[in-house]
Amino acid sequence: MDFGFITGSKKEHEVFSGVLSLLETVTGTVDSFEKSVSSWAQGDTKSANEMVERVFEGETKADEIHRELSLRIAEGAFFGGVREDILDLLEKIDNIADSAKDAARFISSDSRLSTEAQDMLGSSDMKQFMAALKGSVAALTDLVRALNQGKREALGKVHSVEGFEEEADTHKDAFIKNLLSSYGSMNPVTVIQLRDFAFVADDVADNAEDASDVILVLIAKGYG
Repeated sequence: MDFGFITGSKKEHEVFSGVLSLLETVTGTVDSFEKSVSSWAQGDTKSANEMVERVFEGETKADEIHRELSLRIAEGAFFGGVREDILDLLEKIDNIADSAKDAARFISSDSRLSTEAQDMLGSSDMKQFMAALKGSVAALTDLVRALNQGKREALGKVHSVEGFEEEADTHKDAFIKNLLSSYGSMNPVTVIQLRDFAFVADDVADNAEDASDVILVLIAKGYG
């Protein structure tokens, strides 16, 4: 049986459109998160808090779309033998927004970051880390679109998300290394806060990669 979106039922096409809508919302949420970090780095508390609020709003919207799509799949008689995998894909995508929200909340818990902390958030490693996080979500979106075109197109992109995840790990590790080397000149609590923030933020790329792994499972089951 062909489970692909192209040959699927009208309801499957509607769900696919919903997946892209979820990804669009998640992308906006991660983008707002990146902007909040940039604002914190510049000491622009007002702008940072505004961006954090957008992150929260985006995560809430993502939850709503996720819930609606999951109910539609659970109540319908379509997607055949990959229903659980589609539900898993939706969960992984929604987790990206959750991670962005958790990280935004983490860094905004102290609105009076020291100059040293601002410098760390504005560092090259952090900027490249944020770019890799956004890149992982963009690559996942491209992968989902490719799945709509068929297995071959999707297989050509399935490892691109992993590449951004590995890049994010590299810049995260470099950021933490530089952070720990500054331990003597910074408040130890701030050092711990920034270290833990980086680990939480990294979950954005980790969840994007997890979603791409689900798509690989779908392809292995004949989907696409």
